[in-house]
Amino acid sequence: MSTSRTRPIRSAAPLKNERDEEDGYGRRSLSRSTTDRDASRREEPELLARLAADPATCLVVVDARGRIALDAPAMHPDLPEDGLTPPAPSDRDRDVWDKDDPAAPRPRLAPLTAADLGAGAPPSSPLPSVPEASGVPAALAGLTTIYLGRESGTGTGDAAGESWLAVVVPDASAADPADAEGADRAHRELTVLLERYPLSALRAVGHTLSAHDAGLATSAVALAAWHARTRFCVVCGGRTTADQAGWVRRCTACGALDFPRADPAVIMAVTDDADRIVLVHGARWEAGRYSTVAGYVEAGESCEAAVVREVAEETGLRVASAELVASQPWPFPRSLMLGYRARLAPGEHLARPDGEEVTDALVLSRTELDEALAAGTVVLPGPTSIARMLIEDWYGGPIR
Repeated sequence: MSTSRTRPIRSAAPLKNERDEEDGYGRRSLSRSTTDRDASRREEPELLARLAADPATCLVVVDARGRIALDAPAMHPDLPEDGLTPPAPSDRDRDVWDKDDPAAPRPRLAPLTAADLGAGAPPSSPLPSVPEASGVPAALAGLTTIYLGRESGTGTGDAAGESWLAVVVPDASAADPADAEGADRAHRELTVLLERYPLSALRAVGHTLSAHDAGLATSAVALAAWHARTRFCVVCGGRTTADQAGWVRRCTACGALDFPRADPAVIMAVTDDADRIVLVHGARWEAGRYSTVAGYVEAGESCEAAVVREVAEETGLRVASAELVASQPWPFPRSLMLGYRARLAPGEHLARPDGEEVTDALVLSRTELDEALAAGTVVLPGPTSIARMLIEDWYGGPIR
């Protein structure tokens, strides 16, 4: 294959139909979204109660581990939070946007509305006996719910499109004793629905979702993880409660407000003066897994400085220039990945892994990468990750 880049990253633009939905890389990822976040409504009094009581309100069911309920068999439901995106091991899990059949099915959000957790619950799952004084259906009482927004382009004012709520599956093992009664509300309707629409790891399936579903799921997963980790005030240590439709946590002791955070991290396709790419093996990864260099931006540090520092720390190589390409939310639990192309200084070829975070580093041409993939000695991150997109940007097209 030629060493020239044959398929540069494109700027995002409106697309003609769902099958053509792409991000700036020409690929599917968690960066895509079509729903209006409708932030101005978040402070409306009793917004969540009114939406939860409306049987037409659409639901996204997630948990704090980064999993979403899909209208499809469970895919990689037990992935650890700190691992790479998994490769596609079978035809069922493979990318579907490039299949010849335009009607080829792909995973989508479970088609749930508030009615599915209210009066329309299956007869085999009677509603718990919970007061409905707030107007919230009994089946949603005690569950973390978040307003994600509503469909855009379908109207104005209150006549706009369907509203979306995230409903967070409770983790009984993480419940506080003080919350035990609320956390132990059986939520049997939710259990029944999850048997029909099981949870899948978003970072395994995000690239297969439509832009509409990916945007909703990514926000829901990010907020679910944040709520699970922000139950106490960083100012005084008091207990916090959700506010502003799930987008703020307020301290019950001092009144301080806490907002969802994203930790910036740089991730880069590092190339040398022969246009070979540097791939690294993380110390905790299984044998053969390689990805791009990545690391968190430190306090008081620019992103470009972080690129230079992380490459030097992990590989011993000197970066001469860094070019920002695109960003991707990575809510596992709360990162924002800033994708770069990094060019090494002339003569920098010999990678020296640090032996702690990185235990091996390869500097490969495209032909060498092809050979390593064919031999099975290199396994790349899955296509949901911006790491895979950066590698394919350098490679010149999709890697199969």
